[in-house]
Amino acid sequence: MPLDLFASKNFYKDKANWLDKRYYRCNNPRQLYDMWNTQRIGPKPPESASWGNCDDDWPRERIVSPYAYKTAKEHYEALLAQAKARGGPTVYTKATVPDWDGYYRRDGQADHGSEWIWGVTQAPTVLVLLTPEYQKRYVQQMYHKVNSNAAQFSGMFCRPEGLLRWWSGPGGPNTLDVMVVPGRVQFLGGTENAMRHVQFDRSFDLKGSGPHLGTDAPSWLGETIGFWDGDTLITWTANVQGWFTHASWEYSNRMQLVEIWSPRKFADGRLAGIEHETIFYDPEALTQPVRAIRFFARRGDLKDAPVFHLDHCNQTIFVGKDGRGTRAANGTTIQYKVYDLYDRPWARIWEEYFEKDMQRPKEADPADIFK
Repeated sequence: MPLDLFASKNFYKDKANWLDKRYYRCNNPRQLYDMWNTQRIGPKPPESASWGNCDDDWPRERIVSPYAYKTAKEHYEALLAQAKARGGPTVYTKATVPDWDGYYRRDGQADHGSEWIWGVTQAPTVLVLLTPEYQKRYVQQMYHKVNSNAAQFSGMFCRPEGLLRWWSGPGGPNTLDVMVVPGRVQFLGGTENAMRHVQFDRSFDLKGSGPHLGTDAPSWLGETIGFWDGDTLITWTANVQGWFTHASWEYSNRMQLVEIWSPRKFADGRLAGIEHETIFYDPEALTQPVRAIRFFARRGDLKDAPVFHLDHCNQTIFVGKDGRGTRAANGTTIQYKVYDLYDRPWARIWEEYFEKDMQRPKEADPADIFK
């Protein structure tokens, strides 16, 4: 192409090329984020960056939801109605609750239904599923990682990881502890966003917006309710704080999830593991719902589970004078700016340090986004 992501001085002006994989030299978002680390940036960066494989892509049908539902509420209520038609939802006692207690490991052979979230498909394949505003945000993060070499990983600055990180490669739960009691199912695994729980038999639905168990303010992992349909667990998550996960798309506060946890068993009836299907609904960021499927293979009882370490992040990297992450040596005194966590801090840093000379499109009125 005459101009691509690596040679561009203003990605905003390149909008006509965003949906062409050659604009990224056929590098998927994961490769773009590793371009500098893997020394594929070349001797005269960023223009000398390497090409990827243009055929390394996922078909659209493996990403979009196969269901006709437009909202998580509609989907959840349809599944609930199906359970009721069969005499459910199923109510368990402590003696009869499904015996899922144990520790599980994400199956690398069977788990190929969620990898696209990690950024291992061509960028335009995901971009076409995003609304115009969120297309711009997706290209912005790729541009500044490669062209500006200004990574904004949440872990660098001890920021929250956000809910979507639970589906990522390194940040998602490779090992998952599962505990089941009659009123709650609890999942423990992952990085900073380690604990999720499903609550049963609680009031919910704040003005029709979805599960609501506590404060009006959204939370990093949202709030989740669920029910049993036989030995299948159905959940609905809402009240989520919008965030960004590197190499993946940025999502809004309106994102909601429907998750279906289904047991897989060996021929002799023993539990082999749990299939985890997630449908993501986000009318602000997505043009249609998308889906991920992964499998957690059971590895043993909780008493034999590896010790879980919940890392506590002590910030040592701060935004330096050049807008890039700079490590502060022990004992040094520094001045740094605190960015509002609820105001897309990564984007504010890029705009402040790297987009001063860029002509940006007029920002949409926030009120219009919610119409």
